[in-house]
Amino acid sequence: MDKVGIKEIAEKSGVSIATVSRYFNKPELLSPKTKDKIQAAIKELNYSQDNVARILVTGKSNLVGVIFPQLHLSFYTELLNQLIKLGEEKDYSFIVYTSRDTKEEELNMIEMLKSYRVKGIILLSHILSPDEIEKLDVPIISIERSGGNYCQINNDNYTGGKLAGDKLMADGCEVFIHLNNGYHEDWPSFKRIVGFEFAVRNKLYEIIINEDLTDPYSETATIAISSIMDNIIKKYPGKKLGVFCSNDDIANILQRDCIKRGLKIPQETEIIGYDNSPVSNYAIYPITSIDQNIPLMATIAINSLESYIPHENVVSATMIERKTTL
Repeated sequence: MDKVGIKEIAEKSGVSIATVSRYFNKPELLSPKTKDKIQAAIKELNYSQDNVARILVTGKSNLVGVIFPQLHLSFYTELLNQLIKLGEEKDYSFIVYTSRDTKEEELNMIEMLKSYRVKGIILLSHILSPDEIEKLDVPIISIERSGGNYCQINNDNYTGGKLAGDKLMADGCEVFIHLNNGYHEDWPSFKRIVGFEFAVRNKLYEIIINEDLTDPYSETATIAISSIMDNIIKKYPGKKLGVFCSNDDIANILQRDCIKRGLKIPQETEIIGYDNSPVSNYAIYPITSIDQNIPLMATIAINSLESYIPHENVVSATMIERKTTL
């Protein structure tokens, strides 16, 4: 059987070749009725698009590169889910990598993505500096990382941290704790610490940094949380604790530790996470969380691929109150 092309699809669907071409390259410009006619013709003709030929002819592809630091955290997995969901509407496919250990390895990975003529790279890794990213000959859309002359999407982390501190104070907590797996002043997420510290600056508070919390689903993280809570309870006996965690996954393992100890949530210990990722809603006690608005971040990223302009997008932070606070 001869290979089916856009000419045959145009004839079968009763539209022009230009319209079929637009269907593959800019489907958002077509009406639902026109797209349905073309989709029916594609199905009837058993057509499969030759992406290699498309790259050779147009110099472009519908491929998008995504580089995550890792996929352990619910924020990353939910962001990937949203990117795929929104990308399907524009016929995008994704090549997903997790970050490498060295700059050389990461640059090699980016060169591999560029060889596929990707429309752009959505970058969450922190290995490369802004100066190094600016030198990459490909559109870069960064999410939650320090800026440079490229497209950035960051949450209003300072407001998020302050919202957490204000809520815990309003609920009558007596000791305020922030749990984080890293202290990086050049990361946008560092402002969560700054906002929280500002809110509780006149109260009894601690900032606890423990790198063992980086993979919250590891035995190492469980042991670390247990040790942290041993020290806090010993140091502040009988005090109502207000704990703000740098992400929902840390908040979730903290909650499990509190339940094992018999600490009443939220009467004796209040917990606030960050991201409003799915784990916050499906925990044993649904977790109050600072919403990064992951769907909006993904929408901005996908839309930026079509109209790429180097600038910073700041997404508002709001609080979603659930069972771990009063």
